[in-house]
Amino acid sequence: MTASSTDSLFFANLLPDSVNSWHKQDADEIYLPQNLHEFIDGGAELYISYGFQKLCHRTYSSPDQPDILVDVFDMGNSANAFGIFMHTRENVDSSFGQGSEYVQGFLNFWKDRFYISLLAMAETEDTKKALFALAKHIDTHIPGEGEIPSLVNKLPQQGLKTSSIRYFHHYVWLNSYIYLSNENIFKINDHDQIALARYANGTTLIIIQYADTSKSIQVWNELSQISFPELKNKQPFLRQKTWLQFYLQPPFLIVLANDDSPEPFKKLLNEIVQKLK
Repeated sequence: MTASSTDSLFFANLLPDSVNSWHKQDADEIYLPQNLHEFIDGGAELYISYGFQKLCHRTYSSPDQPDILVDVFDMGNSANAFGIFMHTRENVDSSFGQGSEYVQGFLNFWKDRFYISLLAMAETEDTKKALFALAKHIDTHIPGEGEIPSLVNKLPQQGLKTSSIRYFHHYVWLNSYIYLSNENIFKINDHDQIALARYANGTTLIIIQYADTSKSIQVWNELSQISFPELKNKQPFLRQKTWLQFYLQPPFLIVLANDDSPEPFKKLLNEIVQKLK
């Protein structure tokens, strides 16, 4: 899909026509939610689950050098841009935007409502320099910064592995990080928010913020009656070789998991409860 005049003007200001010896090739490709699968076959649902609005794809070419592919995702708001950036990150730094990562010819970062992916088809010293120059240009041409999701700011900081932070709206991604059920037992939908993080003591922390307080209470009641009757004791319990503890503070539902011991739960839970007040 070719760019509309409005899109063309916006992305022309954001993306340079050339960088070092690389030059823009052909017209930009613009993708919307309804046709994103044409560009990301099998992966479009991930972006759509994060509120994806629009994508601009551009190719840069240079004689006798690998192509460089640039994708600028408009995720609608900064919370979703942060979430999609953090989805599979391992080492986050502050080189570009509000968080970035570079791994073997692939540089990605987020800023404001945008997630930016830059890929060299092969890594060389020249492509690395070009990627960094492109990232710097895009970074400086996105005028503002966005806010990190408020739910993420409620994560206790002591012992937090910052690169493990995840933020999302879809229950499928929860199952990909910590498996509790095949079903959507927490009744998560697009209006709910989930923050997940891992800690140095081996604990995984999940905070679910429901859009509706009554829904959080309803989910808790169903969990305690059907999936996790152990919740009635309000103590840690062992399930499939993993220690778990659940805590309800409407509209928040907290889950702590640790494969070795429930000992870290008490201190961490006290910190969370204070932050959620």
